Amino acid sequence: MALLAGLALGVLMGTLSGLGVGGGKLVVPILVLFLGFSQQMAQGAVLLAFLPLAAVAAVQHWRQGTFDASTAWRVLPTAAAGAALGATLALRVDSSALRVGYGLFLMAMGLYEWFTPGGEARVKAKP
Repeated sequence: MALLAGLALGVLMGTLSGLGVGGGKLVVPILVLFLGFSQQMAQGAVLLAFLPLAAVAAVQHWRQGTFDASTAWRVLPTAAAGAALGATLALRVDSSALRVGYGLFLMAMGLYEWFTPGGEARVKAKP
């Protein structure tokens, strides 16, 4: 059963990552709520699994002409520093507090996505 759950989570995470949603947003809660992982262990597992997924998705976007390398290179140094800081903080925070914070973040992002036009709709809406 664990193998089947792992395969299903992998397909789900890969598909969502390829769509740009970030499969971890769904897989982390599944690992914590249904498979008994601590918040830190779930986040660490998803981050490690995300590395090859991000590479595959980036290649696909590059092939389709939807990859902006100059923006990626500008963001990379500060994103790497932020990732190191975030991981350090996550390991120092109590697991239940981290779980609540993660849930609040997901709710805030969901509300933002729901009520804010994005992409081309935002560009067209500007006067």
